[in-house]
Amino acid sequence: MKAIGIHQYGDTSQLVSLDVPEPEPGPHQVRVRVIASSVNPADIRARSVAPGPRRIERQFPLVLGYDFSGVVDAVGPDVGDLAVGDEVFGSPSLFGQGANAEQVVVDSRTIARKPAALSHEQAACLSLAGVTAWECLARAQPAAGATVLITAGAGGVGHLQVQLARHLGLRVVATASRPESTALCRELGAAPVLDHATEDVGQACRSLTGGAGVAVAFDNAGGRALEQALDAVAPMGTVVSIVPTPVPVADRLFMKAASLIYHVMGAASMWRLDPHAQGRALAAVAALAAQGHVRPVVAATYPVRELGQAHRAIESGRTVGKIAIRVADGW
Repeated sequence: MKAIGIHQYGDTSQLVSLDVPEPEPGPHQVRVRVIASSVNPADIRARSVAPGPRRIERQFPLVLGYDFSGVVDAVGPDVGDLAVGDEVFGSPSLFGQGANAEQVVVDSRTIARKPAALSHEQAACLSLAGVTAWECLARAQPAAGATVLITAGAGGVGHLQVQLARHLGLRVVATASRPESTALCRELGAAPVLDHATEDVGQACRSLTGGAGVAVAFDNAGGRALEQALDAVAPMGTVVSIVPTPVPVADRLFMKAASLIYHVMGAASMWRLDPHAQGRALAAVAALAAQGHVRPVVAATYPVRELGQAHRAIESGRTVGKIAIRVADGW
């Protein structure tokens, strides 16, 4: 089958057309005819040369693409709730082969039915980022009405996190810098939106909360964003980070008695602690999307043959929302 992937780590020049065997579903698995995919920072990290030991060892040739939306075309043993012809969406395992291919095999327990109200491109842009946003909120468990900080509020995870947090009745403070990013954060319900490039985010958050700081600070970008989250969080509060950033944190949190949680999308399913956890989170996000409470913002759609251009757009750091990949007819 047709696919696009890499034979070795490197820049976007390593992305090449592949002809790989058609995958067969095993126990609990379904095979999906991919219609759309998406690009995430996880794709960039998987493709790039790592500065140190890799967290996940990859098998080459490696097909990237950790989002998909499509149609089930084969069902393996022990799959009881899906059938050939069902429209589904989700995220392939971060340990395995991705969805920039004509077909992908996934664990049926980690995926969900595509909401009818969403296009395949929208659904593909909702899966990894939506589950990440949902699980981060679930792990932090902010009290109703609490003030939270969402860094990179117009980014792939951030713009969904803003919507979910607002739906849960939280007061959302977001960070952005460019006019289009700031406008999107405001449109989605964040108030205020702080300029992370020019403002003292920690001081602004303390001023907004009577001197304490925010109950939960979500780091969606690492580096400076993590620094700002550490500064903005209140005593006894929680910082939730989705980025593996080597920033010293102990001294920043100790006197506040604050906590830092690192989160990876679908970790409970990935580490076989609960094979249904990722699917439950995705189903919850899908239900909210079907009801109009959350919507993925698709900033651009590229045919899969232009995957390198889509990767470079993400690497520029200047995108808002998500970038979709049209796979079905994009070769």
